[in-house]
Amino acid sequence: MQSVSIISGCSTLHGALRSAERTWVCRLESALSEHNLTADHWAILSQLSTEDGMTMSELAAHARLAPSSATRHADALAERGLIFRVAATDDRRRILIGLSSLGAKLTTKIRAQEKLAEDQLRTRLGVRRYGELVAALAVIADLDD
Repeated sequence: MQSVSIISGCSTLHGALRSAERTWVCRLESALSEHNLTADHWAILSQLSTEDGMTMSELAAHARLAPSSATRHADALAERGLIFRVAATDDRRRILIGLSSLGAKLTTKIRAQEKLAEDQLRTRLGVRRYGELVAALAVIADLDD
């Protein structure tokens, strides 16, 4: 039985998703590298931009990173003053991570470039297909929940 190409020679869903992810990250690479950030750094900053504060465990889960990787990346971002750690008011033993004002400014700048890339993709696919893609990816992302 001959395999069917999903995307540019990728004969499996795994291959197609990895190829799409790499292509997408390359679209953001100039914005990220300009600020000495990696895709994992962006995953953390992006998550923190939508929350008032979260624990490292929550951050790792939302950013889809291994806890040890999330901690290492958060340490690097904290050293640069992009994020901060603070004890939770309801339980001082619980440490929350938040986006600093410097981190918020940087996130806004990169988010604008990300939105431009999303708008270009929406134009290329059309609004309906773009919406279907986002919905399908959300289903895939939530399979293990």
